[in-house]
Amino acid sequence: MKKLSVWSSLRSRYLLATLRVACLLLFFLVGYSVFAANFSDIPQDNKNKKAIDYLSENGSINGYGDNTFKPDAYLNRAEAVKIIVNAFKIPVEEKYDKKFPDVKESDWFFKYVMAADKAGLVKGYNDGKFKPSNTVNLAEALKILFIAAKVDLPKNVDSIVFADVAQNSWYAPYALFAGDNNIVVSDDQGNLKAEQPMTRSVFAEIIYRTIIVAQNNGKPFPLDMYWKTYEGKNLPFKMKYDDTEWNVIENNNDVVFLKKDKAARQFSAAKIYPNSARIWVTLDENKDALSKDKYFQNISTSFQNAKYTEFKLGDFNAFEVLYSKDRTVDWYIYLNNGKVLVVYTEFGGGYAGFKLRQFIKGMLFTLEYKEIPEIKSLSQEDKTQFLNTIFKNVLVEKTGMEMLNKITDKIIIETDTVGVGTGPVDYYFSQDLNYTFKYERAGDVILDKREGKTSAF
Repeated sequence: MKKLSVWSSLRSRYLLATLRVACLLLFFLVGYSVFAANFSDIPQDNKNKKAIDYLSENGSINGYGDNTFKPDAYLNRAEAVKIIVNAFKIPVEEKYDKKFPDVKESDWFFKYVMAADKAGLVKGYNDGKFKPSNTVNLAEALKILFIAAKVDLPKNVDSIVFADVAQNSWYAPYALFAGDNNIVVSDDQGNLKAEQPMTRSVFAEIIYRTIIVAQNNGKPFPLDMYWKTYEGKNLPFKMKYDDTEWNVIENNNDVVFLKKDKAARQFSAAKIYPNSARIWVTLDENKDALSKDKYFQNISTSFQNAKYTEFKLGDFNAFEVLYSKDRTVDWYIYLNNGKVLVVYTEFGGGYAGFKLRQFIKGMLFTLEYKEIPEIKSLSQEDKTQFLNTIFKNVLVEKTGMEMLNKITDKIIIETDTVGVGTGPVDYYFSQDLNYTFKYERAGDVILDKREGKTSAF
């Protein structure tokens, strides 16, 4: 069995990222109602809420009479067929000849089953029955869904995507398409679990992702749609990541994004485990002041037998070093000030490798330059004069934030939400001034100051 190339099409897909975002924005503007359904059992932080709301608004799915959706309820064949027929606008006729002995004309699902049968989406069992009350599993759901969506399935299953999907299994082409397009993501052991019964919420999610893939001209579902944005405090970049799966380790000179190998009880980012991944972002000051061309040439000379690609990241020239067999790809982004933003990525060779690769690619697609304001250190004379100005305004209401905004390197080290009875109190510290200021929000006033970094006032 041939393994899937680790970083195939990474560069071409990155160049299409801007177009992808534009297509998505257009799709949502014209195809998604802002008045989403408000099911009582689907809170705002439900991971499938976007999919459920979308399908509810276009009439593909319905809730129950008590205004619930029952996201964890298992889906049967009749329910699944109705949802897919509605979602993909399969023609439904007024009358059909009866075909299945267990699907009667008086059944609410009769016309949907018959429409799906006529469209070639479903078949009966060997005994001629349809068995509408049977629970649908993931493999069955993918097959019905992809036939309805008229996707181009891979003709040959010659790549490994899920550890528990045999190459010759009947659902292998559907699993491969689902994995390649981020419609389904493996668990941490790399498994699909094709036999798992479909819940209403998971079924809504895979339909929604398939629709997005179709609307996005066949490009994979953008995993970053659900991710948060991390913005560097000391490094000039921002990037989206899945905060439910990845840990962020911040240091003065670098930021590490770590997907731990939970099964191996990974505790540190220092080593890559079989099912872990790491993105390490740092800044090279380029003290030798190498030009862009010389810097990239030095990298290619230092790391031989790799695949090199020069590309543009926004307004900046960038250089990629790819070692497919080692599952690593590094980016060197040459900034306008001569410094180089460096991104090292690596993932393990375990069963979760495909999933980890998809996550890293998704994160790299979202990487952007973000300028960090330069903090100029004051002379001792300037510091004294500056502090005197602030000190004069201690306990003067309506001047606190005006004074604090003059401190360019201020950070909040603690917040007392109770305060002194009038509301929250923040403790701002300045490394350059080596002072902490106690600030009350309600009165917009600096209550006190202390030398050093402390909240013990």
